[in-house]
Amino acid sequence: MPSSPTLGIVVVGARRGQSFVRTVKAAGGELVGVCDTDPTALQPWKQQSDLRLYADFGDVLNDDRVDAVCLATPAHLHAAQSIAALAAGKHVLTEVPAIDTVEEGRRLIEVVEKSGRTFMMAENYCYRRDVLMVQNMIEQGVFGELTYASGAYLHDCRELFFHPDGSLTWRGQRRRDLLGNTYPTHAIGPVCRWLGINRVDHLARIASFQSPSLATAFFAARNLPHHPEYQEPGFFQGHDSCSSSILTGRGVLIDCRCDWASARPHDMVRYELQGTRASFLMVEGQPRIWIEDRSKTKPSGVAREWDPLDTYADDFEHPLWRRFGKQAKAEGHGGGDYFTLREFIGAIREQRPPEIDVRDAVLWSLVHPLSAESIRRGNSPVAFPDFLRSGPV
Repeated sequence: MPSSPTLGIVVVGARRGQSFVRTVKAAGGELVGVCDTDPTALQPWKQQSDLRLYADFGDVLNDDRVDAVCLATPAHLHAAQSIAALAAGKHVLTEVPAIDTVEEGRRLIEVVEKSGRTFMMAENYCYRRDVLMVQNMIEQGVFGELTYASGAYLHDCRELFFHPDGSLTWRGQRRRDLLGNTYPTHAIGPVCRWLGINRVDHLARIASFQSPSLATAFFAARNLPHHPEYQEPGFFQGHDSCSSSILTGRGVLIDCRCDWASARPHDMVRYELQGTRASFLMVEGQPRIWIEDRSKTKPSGVAREWDPLDTYADDFEHPLWRRFGKQAKAEGHGGGDYFTLREFIGAIREQRPPEIDVRDAVLWSLVHPLSAESIRRGNSPVAFPDFLRSGPV
């Protein structure tokens, strides 16, 4: 990355921002300030005299010394804050999801394209080592033609739904109010990158199904008996598990699942990718692969055994991980935070679109409202809007 004047970045959302300090510097930027409306969240930052502290987002936007903002705020604020920051001339890196509604998505694309500023969604799972190694294999033709992919985000977040007094946090409010695949981007983002969505293919339509919200009510009955309303059927519109089937324009089938309430030990994400010549599977943190003519196979050509993905690291380690893996491993989310910030800062300095641009951010985030619409229509397929596509894909 070429040398250039300091890029001053403010993190909006002080608690998530704690993990940004070292990562921003390692990725080539400088954290110059932190913003949060909660004074207690800002308190730990007061020991760092070189940082500016903001209690109001508007003060960040009015500060000419701020070049870019990283939005680590509650999800329902991301779209409005991104649009306001872009209109104020700031570059924006937002946590996931980028938007909650189709109209927010349409407006965000318009503002980004009009502003001339860099906008990127921080979908750090796209930069996992296993995800990028599979991407490299795809680009080198290892998988042949791709036919199927799946992604699942599985994370028991019930402790994060309630304040100590039993009232709902912003996550709990979303659990109460929202239908559908409410947190899709960790699952769908890497899959879309593998399939070249918005480049050589597009998401055509989605049909979604969700189970009842039993796990959250059970948790509330056990831990918050003084809130009997949480146990009432239908209080939480959100699901225990939501599964969305998506068909691409080229006929590739995608399964995207979100479950952030069911009781289970920590597992987080699962991925699967099927091609005509190779297959990838990642469950319980163990990435595995079978490759035709390289992995163990029956005489008929039928696959016999999985290989650990690492077996092929010498041949297929992604160039980013080969070059910067040591730095990345020292940062958060398995190295994803480092590469996300490095790409964001690089795109600003090199005046180019980021790898995860606004149309990717909107498309992946729209899995939520479109899945909710499918459920409201009795699980009928819903088309992805045409405005997402800027070319012939």
